Amino acid sequence: MSVSTWVAERVPTDLVHLDAAGAGRVSTAVLEAEVAHLRSEPQVGPYVAESAADLTPGRAALGALVGLAHGDVFFSEGSAKAFDVLLETWPLERGARVGTVPGEFGGHARALARHAERAGWELVQLPVDALGRVTDVPAGLDLLTLPQVASHRGVLQPVHEVLGSGVPVLLDVAQSAGQVEVPGGAAAYVGTSRKWLCGPRGVGFGAVDPLWQGRLAEATTLRHFEAEGMARYDSAEPHVAGRVGLCLAARAWSPALVPVIAAGAAAARVLLDGAGGWRVVEPVDEPTGITTLRHATADPARVRAELLAAGFLLGQVPVVRAAELEAPLLRVSTHAWVTPGDLEHLVAAMEHGTDR
Repeated sequence: MSVSTWVAERVPTDLVHLDAAGAGRVSTAVLEAEVAHLRSEPQVGPYVAESAADLTPGRAALGALVGLAHGDVFFSEGSAKAFDVLLETWPLERGARVGTVPGEFGGHARALARHAERAGWELVQLPVDALGRVTDVPAGLDLLTLPQVASHRGVLQPVHEVLGSGVPVLLDVAQSAGQVEVPGGAAAYVGTSRKWLCGPRGVGFGAVDPLWQGRLAEATTLRHFEAEGMARYDSAEPHVAGRVGLCLAARAWSPALVPVIAAGAAAARVLLDGAGGWRVVEPVDEPTGITTLRHATADPARVRAELLAAGFLLGQVPVVRAAELEAPLLRVSTHAWVTPGDLEHLVAAMEHGTDR
């Protein structure tokens, strides 16, 4: 599918949508597929409707994003839930050393701390540079977890180098799947539907390399004892319509979107740096679609609300998002539908509000 066709299939909006990192725009086809499934549930019963939904092609598409197969993928309510399931089931003994980063997503960091306290793991902070990139992987780690791209900063982690350390990696691709290339070779992955893949909210996925699947413990939420592969770890009582939508969105995704997203963000960073006193955090050529902005005095939450009232949908990053954050940020995340005119209008709106 061409980029122009993919963009044309988005559900229309009157807003200038600049928050793909929060929730992307689903396509008309995804929306219709969800509604069709929801209509089928009261007609034939939700369990019959679920059994009739063929999610295998969607699992295959999600697996392909991370270099794995359909049988390696399981569904969850979101990346955080998938992350929690994998921490619960990962084969780590008491005293295991788990590497993490200061830019870990806040929810994941809290889950790590909880599991570490319960199971007796030692959490080891990896050294990072000024932008939060990992600079070294300490010896003696039993597992390493990090986001390929964080939600609070559009910086790409050197995942190829991290994977080369030989430590099993649990890679968070919630903010990377769909906008950048995700390298294969991690022990496991967790991701979400609603961001760059532009699927529905409330659905996520995990994927585990076959070399590790046989070593996982059974999750407390394990429902599908009879299923093969990682489908045994699909969460119970699912929002099946959401899974149908995610599968369709994943199958419609095209790698041709990746350079378009990167080019759009580079243009955004040039235009936005200095607008209304806001300064861009990321290097101009950082190959992600996330641009974060800091201001000496303005309140990002207030500015986001004012820009929304003016027709611009942006994101706002609170300090609880990551331990390394010292102040909240304004976030602009530009998917393939964003035009140069959209960005110019945003700059004008931000300049107009310089007295905030």
